[in-house]
Amino acid sequence: MKSSTRQTIVCLVLILCTPLYTHSQTSIVKKGLASISGKVTIKGKGAPGIVVGLRAADSSGPRTSQYRATTNQDGNYRITNVPVGSYQVAPAVLSFVDGGEPRGKTVIVAEGETVEGIDFILIRGGVITGRVTDADGRPLIEEQVQLLQIASNNQGGQIYVNTARIAQTDDLGIYRAFGLPRGSYRVAVGQGDEASFAGGWRRSQYQQTFHPAATDPSKATVIEVSEGSEATNVDITVERALATFAVSGRIVDGNTGKPLPNVKYGLQSIAQHGSFSTTGSATNSRGEFKLEKLMPGKYAVFIAQEETREIYADVSFDVIDQDISGLVVKASHGGSVSGLIVLEGGEKSPLPKINQLHVDAYVQNEENANAVARSATVNADGNFRVGGLRAGIVNFEVSLSNGAMFRDLPVLVERDGGAQARGVEVKDEEQVSGIRLVVNCSNGTIRGLIKLENGELPANARSFVWLTNIGEDPTKPTRMSMPPAQVDARGHFLMQGVPAGNYEVNANVFIPGMRSRPSTKQQVNVADGVETEVTLTLDLKSNSGPGNP
Repeated sequence: MKSSTRQTIVCLVLILCTPLYTHSQTSIVKKGLASISGKVTIKGKGAPGIVVGLRAADSSGPRTSQYRATTNQDGNYRITNVPVGSYQVAPAVLSFVDGGEPRGKTVIVAEGETVEGIDFILIRGGVITGRVTDADGRPLIEEQVQLLQIASNNQGGQIYVNTARIAQTDDLGIYRAFGLPRGSYRVAVGQGDEASFAGGWRRSQYQQTFHPAATDPSKATVIEVSEGSEATNVDITVERALATFAVSGRIVDGNTGKPLPNVKYGLQSIAQHGSFSTTGSATNSRGEFKLEKLMPGKYAVFIAQEETREIYADVSFDVIDQDISGLVVKASHGGSVSGLIVLEGGEKSPLPKINQLHVDAYVQNEENANAVARSATVNADGNFRVGGLRAGIVNFEVSLSNGAMFRDLPVLVERDGGAQARGVEVKDEEQVSGIRLVVNCSNGTIRGLIKLENGELPANARSFVWLTNIGEDPTKPTRMSMPPAQVDARGHFLMQGVPAGNYEVNANVFIPGMRSRPSTKQQVNVADGVETEVTLTLDLKSNSGPGNP
């Protein structure tokens, strides 16, 4: 479980503008490495000079090994020296989109494999442009404009089908969004209940308003985008800026009542559809803090984790229609957990270095349904200590980050020689010691293929593959935090960093408009350092099976 503070918008420009290793069409493929090739066409003709790049499609793959190639005069490209893994392949053309896969194609490669036919048919994207002004006709400068692609659902309503595209107004209030996939769009500015559409903590001081001047999404004028189209005068008129308010107070020691100077604090916005938080400010010499330009809503002030003072606190409040002053945040001295990390691995999996490990502690109690995270410091000898903990049940996650890959590792928590399947209980200000985190570092691989029977998948279908433990014993370090596997257009999938053990490989497919989800599963045994191959047969006429992973 990882805490998440914002929804990230993945852009192909970022994928391909990052410094990459350039490979020419005549590169020599190194032994054991793969290649990916295909053709880029525009209106049926090969498109020369188009950069095609790839990056790891998930967090378990290489972070730094990013590659690209440029199409030749016939539109052909070939990316060489690609390590085993799962990748996202996409052309870098700002004003064009791929007619089939707007965000690129997932490709999973095996050792030394030659993958061909990863083609891209580019069409010119659409444009939406307009001007944003307030009720008095003044331009809104550097205001974020959200372009929300919509589609009809099975119940006759509308849903958003793509993450919001963001454009920004200039000094005249004019915005221009280009390279848009064909489809139907609502265009809006301002802050609404769907906080994720508002650009995180860059919150607007205006109520969310849709083109031309509607605060109700159902009354927005829908803009249709087709290949190469340009919708102009998509203007938005907003009401006057929402009133904002200030909140001030003090952070004090909960036992003595004395003010706490130089305490780093943060603000959390608690919205209906998610929350965002930010830190960075600190109290002054009198323990005072001040928050400004807050719009009406529910918030909480919290104390950020510190190395020197193991304290915690958070106080929630509602901003309604006036400033708030005299807010007192009482800091409590937290408990701590300390112990030793023990690494266990198979014969074929080298153990990582201690400095490559990161430990997070998560506390749950009756007052906080969501776990509160604290990071633990790991010493060179494997000892760790995490402080500033509230009373509750503490669970741990250990992750490996060595610059090339990042993955969670299965952990067995022991106390006094006994396994703690449900975590370690910590009471108020209790100092718990002698905890052992036994980390399973074995590293198997599952490589698979999904074969289809009784039909073909439509272009908008999505396949899911995930693992479940067979006869899982909660006292053994077999439980994993592994995301579902990526499935490419060829039906290939890859799971790396799988601990040795017995599993069920589950697969199903979601087809829009189809109520059932054809599914299948198969048992596999994963050995340390060994690649296990599995073939799953998916009958598209079968009844629905397991739910989403």
